[in-house]
Amino acid sequence: MAKIMVVDDEAALARIVRDALANAGHRVYMETDGLAALSRMVELKPDLVISDVMMPGMGGASLLTAMRDNAYLQEVPCIVMSGLPEDSVSVACGDNYSAFLAKPFDLDDLVTVVGRTLNGHA
Repeated sequence: MAKIMVVDDEAALARIVRDALANAGHRVYMETDGLAALSRMVELKPDLVISDVMMPGMGGASLLTAMRDNAYLQEVPCIVMSGLPEDSVSVACGDNYSAFLAKPFDLDDLVTVVGRTLNGHA
């Protein structure tokens, strides 16, 4: 299955997401800050990134911009998750993301959105 990087400063939520996706058959990697995630992504070349928007340090919007500026990562799809409304996320992130998940979300919805995004139908 897919290699997925989960980035969220809320480690407990990141572990829940990781476990749900691992149970769905994916290889899942987890980081709690954007800069560490970016460095690890260059090594891993994930098939998909799931990132929180609001994080200390390098937040999700900055992470997405850095990914799009990196030739190695620019085509990797990204699902953003946030407690903010999607219109606010869209202003912050532009068109750098493939799908949006509003926190809190159902894990079945997460798995569905991941499947659609990986298949190019987000």
